[in-house]
Amino acid sequence: MRPITVVLLALLGCLTALPALAEGPKMAVEKADFDFGQIFQGEKVEHTFRFQNAGDEPLVIDRVRSSCGCTAALLSTKIIAAGDVAELKATFDSARFSGAVVKTIYLYSNDPVQQVTELHMRGTVKQEIVMSPSRLDLQNLVVGASKEFAVTLSNQSKNPLALSGLQTTTPELTAVLSAEQIAPGGEVSITVRVTPKEGSGRLNGYVLLQTNSEHVPELRLPIYASVAPPASK
Repeated sequence: MRPITVVLLALLGCLTALPALAEGPKMAVEKADFDFGQIFQGEKVEHTFRFQNAGDEPLVIDRVRSSCGCTAALLSTKIIAAGDVAELKATFDSARFSGAVVKTIYLYSNDPVQQVTELHMRGTVKQEIVMSPSRLDLQNLVVGASKEFAVTLSNQSKNPLALSGLQTTTPELTAVLSAEQIAPGGEVSITVRVTPKEGSGRLNGYVLLQTNSEHVPELRLPIYASVAPPASK
């Protein structure tokens, strides 16, 4: 066999070995699952998902939907030509979450085999400042009788945190802070005094505290209580 014939046969073999584009549009995601690891509550995570039209006809993205309003998604283009690559930029806002989370983004397309493609952002949201308890739900307080309750603030970060501007939203509540700074891994306490007044069977209010944390600039302690009239003499 002549050398030139051998070369031509080898080239032909390489060409026939190349993967052919699928018939019609076809969604092919580079990596559908993104693990962002561990972040502090209040941080935002951004990630770009890449996907290709592995078909031989244009892939059309009809719409994009997120599992909740905490996750925003921005698509680079809605029509992807055969063989082309597109991107979806996703942003997760962890402000209202703690613990393990999984957020899902749904891509609706004209792929006849897989009309809905799921993309996932997952990880763990850790609280920078842990308030314990996170709320006071008090029962059977008596008008005119004061009661005190202790709330602990723990610093879970690696930086000292400054506290300021302690206040309450109703005169029936007063609060005292044990220190204005929490060392990393340290704790401070808030002593809350509740003195119900006449005129209502329920007490609702908040203790508010400012911090220098960029993730949690304000702490809010909700307080709810049922109030009974004073005992008759």
